Amino acid sequence: MNRRTERDRGSTAIELPLAVGLLLIPVACLVLALPRWPESQTVATAAAKEAATLYATASTSEEGAALAQAAVERAAANSGRPLTLQLSGDWCRGCSLTANVTVDVPSIIVPGIGSTGNFSWTATSTARRDDYQSIGGDA
Repeated sequence: MNRRTERDRGSTAIELPLAVGLLLIPVACLVLALPRWPESQTVATAAAKEAATLYATASTSEEGAALAQAAVERAAANSGRPLTLQLSGDWCRGCSLTANVTVDVPSIIVPGIGSTGNFSWTATSTARRDDYQSIGGDA
């Protein structure tokens, strides 16, 4: 053996745990967290669209609000995410009614430990009441 090969010492024992701890685990956490963001946005968007449609096609504003709230609660139960609903708009023939659904999305998810930080995202959908739709007792 020559002197050069005798002096070579492997540093894999140090590099491998550092690479796993500093590179692989954070990248894996990011990869696991990213699909939750568009999924949460899709759930909120679908809930807002359904809520606005139910609210606009109901015969009374109270019935429409109850139907919209029930639809958002179903979406929240199915997705496992808390959703909040806010309805707005004048209740009249030909008026536009808006449903805003807000979802809290966790920013960082660490598998086995939990999540930290979150941000809110609001989906908005507007539905128009029919010009010739009858208005119930709250006209």
